[in-house]
Amino acid sequence: MKYFSKTRNHLSLSVMGLLLGGCASTFTPDFSEMSAKYAYSLEQYQTNSIFQNILRSADNRMVSFLDMPTINGSGAIGVSPSVGALFSGGSAPLNAGYNVIQGGLSTVTPSAALTLNNSFTFTQSSLDNAVFWTSYLNELPKETVKYFSHNHIPKEVIMSMVVDEIEIFQPNGKSTVLINNPLRPEHAQFQQYLYKIIGDGFTAQLIDASEKLGPPLTVDKVVPRFGDQAFSMLKDSNIQLKQVGDSKNPLYQPTQVSRKYKFCITSDQYANYLPVKKYGETLYCEDNNEEDLLKTSVAKKRQPTLIVRIRSTNNIFEYLGQVVKAQLADKPYVVTLPPSASTFNNNKGTLNRDALLIVNKDKPTPRPFAMIVGRDGSTYSIPSDDNGYSPLTIKLLSQLMSLQKLPGSIPASPSVLLK
Repeated sequence: MKYFSKTRNHLSLSVMGLLLGGCASTFTPDFSEMSAKYAYSLEQYQTNSIFQNILRSADNRMVSFLDMPTINGSGAIGVSPSVGALFSGGSAPLNAGYNVIQGGLSTVTPSAALTLNNSFTFTQSSLDNAVFWTSYLNELPKETVKYFSHNHIPKEVIMSMVVDEIEIFQPNGKSTVLINNPLRPEHAQFQQYLYKIIGDGFTAQLIDASEKLGPPLTVDKVVPRFGDQAFSMLKDSNIQLKQVGDSKNPLYQPTQVSRKYKFCITSDQYANYLPVKKYGETLYCEDNNEEDLLKTSVAKKRQPTLIVRIRSTNNIFEYLGQVVKAQLADKPYVVTLPPSASTFNNNKGTLNRDALLIVNKDKPTPRPFAMIVGRDGSTYSIPSDDNGYSPLTIKLLSQLMSLQKLPGSIPASPSVLLK
């Protein structure tokens, strides 16, 4: 009887160990899920930060930018086993001795207590420094406009964000300035002209901008002018000697070879947009070179002159603040951008389909795209549905902000450590 009780006790404890081992093996840390949560938190953090600075710009308050350069996460799962047993025929044993067992072990119930630990630490760095602000306040370079001039981004959206004003000079000396500000009465006129130049193929192009360096020279005068190492020096400086004149008495024109971005259109409508030879007569690019402008025909000089001024990233925040202010005014004005000829609008729904940015104030919004509590205590939100181009606008502004993060603009970590 003692031997049977001892054997049954060993078997029961062995089965219990197997059951506990089986329970513990099913609970393993899901690192993919943890990483996804970190990524989502960072995305929402960046979205809300941009949205908050748009609202600050709407109130003419100073903007403030923080960056999260490092995130360190940790996750652990612990299992604490426990046993619940029911004995029949007597009291439970008090020690491991076999002689004290009275009666039989009726049931054994294994269980496990699951402990989850998921935490992360991150650093926040302020972008309040001269390196960041110098780039942030400067006018966007033309190549930045080129970055976003693609078919997957509606041209009217990116142009509305980056174009600050359009100025047209007539040959009689009169000029018209159209400012891209929805709070001004001529905003509709600005949009009308913006769509006109978009229809004319207005964009930024990388074209040949080579410049002549002095007059043409004969071969025997190249060395006296540029030195004994003339030809190697010219090559290292990206200078070419282009032959001009007849072949019997050749002259060589020193030319600084370079390429740069210029605004171009596909139609001949403006005096300061001259044809680019390598594109034939199908591309006309902005040229402010007085020598080239003087060579233009009399007919072309009768055409108006077009000046398109580009914003800085700071002015884009100011503009979107004006967009918010206009639609929250007593007489709401929503900036809408109907599709141009080359645009495919894939926005879902019909309400606010063409709106640049939609912001609600104190309006219940289930699962908003972004939500901020303002200084006045009101709740401002960008809805997830019927929001037009709002997600695209925030995305483009986020990418423009990333271009401002030059070496030295983000302080070395750690800056402010939060847990």
